[in-house]
Amino acid sequence: MSEYRYFVLHKALVLAVNLLVLVALTISMYMAAQNPEEFTLEFLKFFGVLLIPTVVLGIWGKRRLRRQLESLPMDPA
Repeated sequence: MSEYRYFVLHKALVLAVNLLVLVALTISMYMAAQNPEEFTLEFLKFFGVLLIPTVVLGIWGKRRLRRQLESLPMDPA
């Protein structure tokens, strides 16, 4: 994998994780709005459940990309 491809894949990963966080936020707000008396509790419950897998997926993707970059032969410049 070239450094340029790594750069593009890294930016795509960051964009995907940010998009997933926004989706989790939207779903959490919608679900919490169903019960206004317990809004904060419902929001935190849904957001936590949705955010943890998103963060784990982002960390896993970053490590996988880094591992592929380290396997590249480096040119002594």
